[in-house]
Amino acid sequence: MDGLFLDSEPQWHEAETLMMRENGYDWKPEDQLHCLGGPLRRVAEYMSNCLEGRKSPTELEAIIIAEMTDRLSRKVPLMPGALALSKAIHGSGTKQGLVSASPRPIVDGVLRGMSEKYFDVTVGAGDIERTKPFPDPYLHAAKLLGVDIEQSLIFEDSTTGITAAVASGAFVVAVPHYVEVQEQPRLKVIASFEDITFADLEKWAEVNQRELGR
Repeated sequence: MDGLFLDSEPQWHEAETLMMRENGYDWKPEDQLHCLGGPLRRVAEYMSNCLEGRKSPTELEAIIIAEMTDRLSRKVPLMPGALALSKAIHGSGTKQGLVSASPRPIVDGVLRGMSEKYFDVTVGAGDIERTKPFPDPYLHAAKLLGVDIEQSLIFEDSTTGITAAVASGAFVVAVPHYVEVQEQPRLKVIASFEDITFADLEKWAEVNQRELGR
């Protein structure tokens, strides 16, 4: 969701910078990069360490959840081409899910703020015990959708998310913006959703089938 379907990383950066500044810490770009891709508990623990324990991870997590839920429910900044591709996938009859390392309140806030959406299922942190970088969220989404994870395609943007997606056994398309990703078998890299069409997804699905020997 964040940084892949939503252009929300600038909002995360702004919210975290302001929150940390209010607590006497100068939040730098390298701090933001370290936290890219979540999960939020890890981010809150990192922030608490930066503040030398003056605020607990639980306190910081609650503050950022409330702030980001408010921000993203009022304005949902979509990545270029994201909604158009999602609509095309929906129009083809292909099932799709939104999987996020953000907590359920933030995911639900985003959904409320979207006037147009095409997801059959959504998975947020807390819906299952383990989140990214473990593959569990994607395995859970595949189960909810009733599909074979090995015949699924996952889009991801962060190192944490790509690690989870690859480990799930799915075909993965990386759309990185802040990190470098090298292609490998069953992992493609593109620059933007605007660079691809649903026909490309169908072609990759055929490649996926051949690589699986099916």
